Formats: sequence, C-alpha cells, structure tokens
Amino acid sequence: MPLKHDWKYVSHTTYRAFKAMPLWFWVVFLAFLGVSVAILLPRELMILKIVRHDSPSWSASGLKFLSTVGEFHYLNLIGTFLLLVWGFLAKSQRIQRIGLSFLLAGILAGVTVQVVKPLVGRPRPSHCFSRNLGPLDFAGPTLNRRFYSYPSGHTATTVAACTVVAIGFPRLIVPCILLSLGMAWSRMFQNAHFPIDTVHGGGLGLIFGYVSMGWTRQRSPAEALGAAADFPESAVVLPKVGEG
Repeated sequence: MPLKHDWKYVSHTTYRAFKAMPLWFWVVFLAFLGVSVAILLPRELMILKIVRHDSPSWSASGLKFLSTVGEFHYLNLIGTFLLLVWGFLAKSQRIQRIGLSFLLAGILAGVTVQVVKPLVGRPRPSHCFSRNLGPLDFAGPTLNRRFYSYPSGHTATTVAACTVVAIGFPRLIVPCILLSLGMAWSRMFQNAHFPIDTVHGGGLGLIFGYVSMGWTRQRSPAEALGAAADFPESAVVLPKVGEG
C-alpha cells in the first residue's frame, strides 16, 4: 500500500532528522527555556490579567471556539484527513506525505506533553485562583488533571501542525503564525495555562513540526540515495550524466 509505505518513509526520515539535531541546537533550546522563564515568570499573573480582562468582549466566543478546535481529534485528525484526500484527488504524493507529517508531528507533540504534564504537576490558573495556590505550587508527579498546566498541549499540537503546513506551503506561513498565536492566547483566556506553558508548548511543537518534515530536506545526492536505499519505492530520481 503506497500510503503505508509513505508513513514508514515519513516516520523514518523524522527519526533521522531528530537524531541529526546538532548539540548547539539543544544548547540554544535550553537557553530559550531558561530565558523565557526568567522573563515571563515575574510577569505571568500580569499577562494573564491582560489576556483575561483586556481582550475585546466580542472575541470571547471566538477564543473559546478556537480552543475547542485545537483539540487533537479536531485540528490534527481532521486536518490530516483533508490533506490525504487532497493528495489523493490531486494524485500528489508530496501532499499525502505532508498530511502524514501533519499527523506525526501532532502525535509526537501530544505524547511528549502528556508525559511531561503529570511529572511537573503545575496547577492550572483556574485551580490556582479557586484554591489560593501559586503558579509555583507544583504537585508532580500527579494524576490530578487540575495540575496539568505545563506545558500547553493545545499550543504544542497546533504549532506542530502549523509548522508542517508552513514548511509544506510557504504562502500560508502568516495564517499559520496567527493561528499558533491565537491558540496560545485562547488557552490563557480560558484560564487553562500560564504564559510559560504556552511558550514552551509552542517550542516543543516547533521542533516536532520541523523534524517531521525531514523528508523535504535532501541536501545532497548522497543523502537522497541513502533515503532511497531504505525505501526503494521512494527513490529520488537523479539526473543522468549529460542531462544537466
């Protein structure tokens, strides 16, 4: 089955792309986490207040709807289905692979977040305000979902999906950025997450979206032939001598 073969190919190149991440990238990512905490932590309650009380009244229903759409079974599964159908009708293997990357990025981001949440055990803003808790009253490891604030799963899976779309269809990069920012804003508006939760969730989503599109980055004939050796049906057709 071509689709099954493409899934193996996309997942394999994702694994290769993740392994190929250089050490400096992880140093920069850890620095990003630390700097964002230093900047945002003293201002989280102020930012939440701005989001909650200074958002236009007409935007409330839209933000709630956006938060609902951001559920994995809506955004990621339905988005994957639409991309696969589009690829099938257009007879485009590339679009079908983008659809599979869209799904894989969401799965990787979602699973990672669901592993981290109970280990950290950060209280959600709504629980903090109702129980007189502070943002740093961690309770992890825990299975109490009221302490599943860090990181934001909605933001992680949305940014992962949007990263895939932005790489696959560069003309859509602006809508993808707006959707990602809107999802982070909506989760804070819903009192479900603190700013750090959304920023770090978005960082994770960006990484998984990028690596899941690893199959688009064949930088040399040697790399192309390496991928083709693993998956002969996906071999990249290289020009013959004399064809330019």
